[in-house]
Amino acid sequence: MIEGRRIHLAADAVSHLAPDAVGASQGPPEPVIDAPPPRPVRRAADLWRLLVSLASLGATVLPAVATRDFTRSLQQGLLSTATALPPGLRDGLVATVQVLAVLAPATALALWVTRRRTDPVLRVVPAAVLGALAAWSLTHLALARSRPDAWPEVLAGRAGLVHAGWPSAVYLAACAAAVVGAGPWLGPRWRRVLWSLTAACAVLSVAAAAIVPLDAVAALAVGGAAASAVLLLGGAPADRPAAQAVADALAASGIPVTALHELPSDQQRPGEGTVYRAETTVGSPLAVRVLAAEDHNRELFHRLARRTLLRHPADATDRSPLGTAEHELLMLVFAARTGARVDEPVMAYPVAGGGALVATVENDARALSALPDEEMTDQVLIGAWTSVARLQEHRLGHRALRPEHVLVEPGGEPRLTAFARAQLNASPEVLGSDIAELLATTAIRVGPHRATACALAGLGPDLLATALPYLQPLALIGPARHEVARYDQDRARAAGEGARRRTLRAGGRPSLLHDLAAEVETAGGATAVRPAHLARFTWKSVLGLLGAFLVLHLVLPRLANAPAALDALRDANWWWVLAVLPVTFVSQVFSTCLQWGTIPDRLPFGPTYWVEFAASFLNRITPGNVGGMALNLRYLQKTGIETGAATASVGLQSLAGAVSNTVVAAVFFASAGRDHAGVHLDLPAGDNVLWAIALTLAAGGLLALTRPGRRFLSEKVWPFLRAAGSTVAGIASQPAKLVVGVTGALGLPLIQIVGMALSVHAFGGGLPFVQVGAAYMAARLIASAAPVPGGLGALEAGLIAGLTALGMAAGPATSAVLVYRLLTYWLNVPIGAVALGDVQRRNYV
Repeated sequence: MIEGRRIHLAADAVSHLAPDAVGASQGPPEPVIDAPPPRPVRRAADLWRLLVSLASLGATVLPAVATRDFTRSLQQGLLSTATALPPGLRDGLVATVQVLAVLAPATALALWVTRRRTDPVLRVVPAAVLGALAAWSLTHLALARSRPDAWPEVLAGRAGLVHAGWPSAVYLAACAAAVVGAGPWLGPRWRRVLWSLTAACAVLSVAAAAIVPLDAVAALAVGGAAASAVLLLGGAPADRPAAQAVADALAASGIPVTALHELPSDQQRPGEGTVYRAETTVGSPLAVRVLAAEDHNRELFHRLARRTLLRHPADATDRSPLGTAEHELLMLVFAARTGARVDEPVMAYPVAGGGALVATVENDARALSALPDEEMTDQVLIGAWTSVARLQEHRLGHRALRPEHVLVEPGGEPRLTAFARAQLNASPEVLGSDIAELLATTAIRVGPHRATACALAGLGPDLLATALPYLQPLALIGPARHEVARYDQDRARAAGEGARRRTLRAGGRPSLLHDLAAEVETAGGATAVRPAHLARFTWKSVLGLLGAFLVLHLVLPRLANAPAALDALRDANWWWVLAVLPVTFVSQVFSTCLQWGTIPDRLPFGPTYWVEFAASFLNRITPGNVGGMALNLRYLQKTGIETGAATASVGLQSLAGAVSNTVVAAVFFASAGRDHAGVHLDLPAGDNVLWAIALTLAAGGLLALTRPGRRFLSEKVWPFLRAAGSTVAGIASQPAKLVVGVTGALGLPLIQIVGMALSVHAFGGGLPFVQVGAAYMAARLIASAAPVPGGLGALEAGLIAGLTALGMAAGPATSAVLVYRLLTYWLNVPIGAVALGDVQRRNYV
């Protein structure tokens, strides 16, 4: 076998490097195995299955909801094919399905009783219940209208062991969830058997017309998603070889092992295998890193992130655990030949169960990240950078160069490890990112100035300057990026705690990467360069796609009314039309006031006003004002405001906007109702409110009752709520902030009503201001339910209907609405696009 030759070739080639560690085994005694008992973990495979199940569910439900008539006719054709079968054959299929539906859970139950396993019950039962509830909700709410009208008639008179409608889609979803939930405790053969039974139930049910096809597909997807979610919350056995299998593999490779110790969890690195210390009868002990399917699945997420975000991810082809182990072994050999101090390789070998191990000589070294501050001397850092320089000179990219992958021996000599992602003949992008990653992660510990000085001493000015274009977040995908972001966040929080009220500067948030770039330019005499273009998607490309969708699906149909509007413009009063023009600019002043009123610190007016224009542009091409909220959040973060406080500010703005709209609408409705009873506002009924409340309570219960959920609450939710609470308390203690915020919140809808009233007056509408305001607020409330940016189309239709109901002629009403939207909605597009580009260039966002 080719794979077998690779194993023996790697072992033979490296055996000369560590002759004292590999030897013949003459009946060694059983090794002492020291490993903690297995514990449930959140597996990457379950996350992959959840994503695939949700994608399948979306591909099933969205067409059924968006194209009900087409879906109904398509399923009717499939039912017609099924009903063409002889009645006896259909009844036989139904009976077979019902037998399988009873056999699958009975088989699983018998298997559990035989093996006396009760652990799966705590996953299978919640998964089946959740899958059944989700399937019932889905089939009764989303898929009910997409079923053929003749389907109940098809089932009439048909039966197997019981009525032909059983097993239903709900039962099928529960079975699928139970099979997925029990999967981690079953072997591959039993998993295939149970999945085959479940799939056979679905296929035969569709063939016998007992279940419509979309219901069957949705049931399987819902079951997979429900069980995957339960496994992620509750954990499952890790998909890794046992310690005994590792000991057996070492013995089979010819290494006489007397003891095998699994390192404590704080010395393990997620996604990089399980590390053991193996004591041998001869030579030095070995560090044995065992790779498994779990590490392979985690690596797939890393590759997906890089391929999504980066133009040139430079990832190698997908490798099995054994292929990864062999690759790391060869990279260690090559790295040692460059003159760099690296782990001394011994061998790579397969482990039973699809895993593989990499063995290196153990020298009681500690990771650089674990050293106390007094031991992290300049000599240690310079030594690490000297080894990096040797790799750079031979174009060997490490691609995971962080302090935890730099080991320091008891004598203070550093060496590099973890070459699983290393790459020969690496591109300048990979090499520069290596330097940038280690420079940033060491600066977190020792500061930018000292980190740069040590790097300069170990690399030299020329190599150090190659990192300048890559001192940016995208070059640090993975743990390094999160560490840098957390470091900057801590600095911003510390700056906020030092003063009660700060005067913030746009783009003034502490940035470690910016500080490092300045240090490299100063210390090494390097010339400032522009950051490398790493992103696959940019603002321009994303906005271009959204703009194309907007033009094709929303704007072009509205141009049909352009001739009527142009005809009405001939009779318009142009002075009143021009009076509508300032509404666009005044509305951004009120948005700026609202932004000011939701932050305890002082924001500069000019940059904030300009960012509000950019946000208004994004709101024109994203539904629900999500684009504008995201831009405001980023702007606040870049000024140095903590993420929790910035998020609370954006949330307060949305809440204040909703409350102010409700208050203004109530005032205008009450005032207009006394004078005119011809307008009635019909808001959509809250049929799904109870479902939303139930799902929210269920999600809260899962978070509170599971260990990962409680950890998420304590580490993520409560700190965010504390930051939000401190923001609200800071605003409440400043009456001036409250006045500014209330002015902005109320001014936004009022200035739009003023603009609408001016436009109506320009076309001779003659309606009172109160009635125009009532019509505008009614149309706005209805348009807010439309899933289109800015209520495009829905707001225009509501305004025209409201104005005509109040007595304005249809032609002038249409023209007044179109002119109003042109000057207050579409005028924001070119101005906002210019503003967005400008705030990006100025590093405000």
